[in-house]
Amino acid sequence: MHPKGGERFPRTGALCPRVSVRPKLGWSDEDYSAAADRKLGGSHKICSEFLQWGGTLDGAQVLEVGCGSGIDVLLVGLYPVRSVVGIDLELPLFEPGERGERTRGLAREVLEKRQLRDHVREVLESRPIRFAIMDATLMGFPDDSFDFLWSRAAMLEIMPLEKALTEMARVVRPGGLIYHNIHPYFWIRGCYKTGLVDIPWAHARLSPAEFRRFATESEGEATAIRRCQGLKTLNQFTLRQWRKMIGAGPFEILEWKEDRCSFAERLLEEHPDAKDSLLEGVEPRDLIHGGIKVWLRKKDHRANEDEDVSSVPVDDRSSPKLPVKG
Repeated sequence: MHPKGGERFPRTGALCPRVSVRPKLGWSDEDYSAAADRKLGGSHKICSEFLQWGGTLDGAQVLEVGCGSGIDVLLVGLYPVRSVVGIDLELPLFEPGERGERTRGLAREVLEKRQLRDHVREVLESRPIRFAIMDATLMGFPDDSFDFLWSRAAMLEIMPLEKALTEMARVVRPGGLIYHNIHPYFWIRGCYKTGLVDIPWAHARLSPAEFRRFATESEGEATAIRRCQGLKTLNQFTLRQWRKMIGAGPFEILEWKEDRCSFAERLLEEHPDAKDSLLEGVEPRDLIHGGIKVWLRKKDHRANEDEDVSSVPVDDRSSPKLPVKG
């Protein structure tokens, strides 16, 4: 029995199958191909929706916050943009080791599927693409620099979030568009594998002390510490809190879509007791919504200034280079 009553369940039951876009050791050609298809589909969808909301990529200045592999930045750079910048605390595309080579392998697969035989290096050198290691809460860009800003799955880990939202509002021009794809913490996979223990939705039901005690009893002190430290790196917000925080900014909310996960709904039907022991503020709907997709337009509260931001400056010292073998 677990601290909230009910039977334990195997944590593997929470790992719904899906195509990963983070290359792993031992991936086959089929794995790279599937991941490339998913990256291409996601990037095309974002750009298409950007156009539908009245944006234009012709001459646009674009920023991805939390760019990860950087592949979405490469794809946007294939459009007639003036510039596209990707920022993150780590840039695996430029790492010399095994992780870097796997990331570049996926990038090559994506470019080949776009009928581009250029090497990643050639695309970087021939397109208006820049990368920088940069904290999203303290960006090195002038005010009103970008026409379009987007993030995919990064908001869960950016802290403090309020400061990052303020920075995002600062660097986007009045009338500019922002897209966020947010992974909420309290759904079944919102805590990542680090937080999955043999209690359904433990991270939405147990206090930190209860979680650590259960993990210690089940797996030992060292594993419990690792799990608890991992959870502290995630923004533990409900759907309602996300809406409140983003709605408080200088944005017009164009679209707010909370995606229900059928897999999580089936699990909740199998473990209905989870709804009866939630942490304060957590609602049953938090358990089954695996994503929030948000389109925003920055409000124009002041007259546009004459500052020239035709070329967004990024410190060259922060612009990484591909390894020689890339």
